[in-house]
Amino acid sequence: MRINPRQVEAFHKVILTGSITAAANMMYITQPAVSRLIRDFEDALNLTLFDRDGRGLIPRAEAMKLYREVERLYLGLDHIGMIADEIRHARGSVLRIAAVQALSFVCSDQVLPTLLKKYPDLSLFLDIESTSRITDAIASNQYDIGFIFGQPGAKGLEAEPLANISAVAVLAIDHPLAQADEITLSDLARSRAILPGRTTPLRAQIDISIRKEQSYLHNPIETSMINCCVLASRNVGIGVVDFITALNSPSPIVVKPFNPDIEMVYCAVYPPQIPRSQMVNRVTQVMKEKIAASLALK
Repeated sequence: MRINPRQVEAFHKVILTGSITAAANMMYITQPAVSRLIRDFEDALNLTLFDRDGRGLIPRAEAMKLYREVERLYLGLDHIGMIADEIRHARGSVLRIAAVQALSFVCSDQVLPTLLKKYPDLSLFLDIESTSRITDAIASNQYDIGFIFGQPGAKGLEAEPLANISAVAVLAIDHPLAQADEITLSDLARSRAILPGRTTPLRAQIDISIRKEQSYLHNPIETSMINCCVLASRNVGIGVVDFITALNSPSPIVVKPFNPDIEMVYCAVYPPQIPRSQMVNRVTQVMKEKIAASLALK
């Protein structure tokens, strides 16, 4: 038996709403029709997705694993609908930007106001995502431009370097090492390290340095880079972040050089095989200028 879209829709709605009744209402069909679609879907997949009892359908672990993949499909369909809506209603151009958190503040505070003055009819969308999610989305043409850490890897994307920087350490103003010339891995080992997530390029480089020096970090904290700054400001430990994040931290912190020197690169990435517009080139140029101005303050 083949899978059909109506079966997938019924499965998606049952998981989404938690009941056959609500799913039937959303699909404008009867409850028995939803139940039949679910049974046919299970038969087509040769999987038991739900346990049945008097209360209805209870999703099994297999169902939740499958739902995550189905949800991606529906997000893609929603994206198509959103673009169509933008085309119908937008007077001017539409620009979609994705940026890592560190560069999102530079983008919203300095780059986008400049851009909107030049293009007052522009419809603008700025999403904050991880580097890996941005490169995946750019590869599937979901954004016009992405601002990321590091190189885009083997995804075949066109990349343009924006700036090279070094990682820095961030500490509370009253931390015992606030007057030190630099912060080392040994300092992190003696304190509590506050590090970016394991999927970030910076964390990958930190882990390589730790293994190379055969160091060991006791009870490290793993969080976003902006939260590294927040926790460091509360004297929880020593954070390691990129300089732009440290510069734009809303929390009072001391910024110190970090040894070993971990160099990072900010890049702009673009969808494959799509010519860049003047607007995209303008955004990239302004971003370069604003990052350079920020780094000059270091």
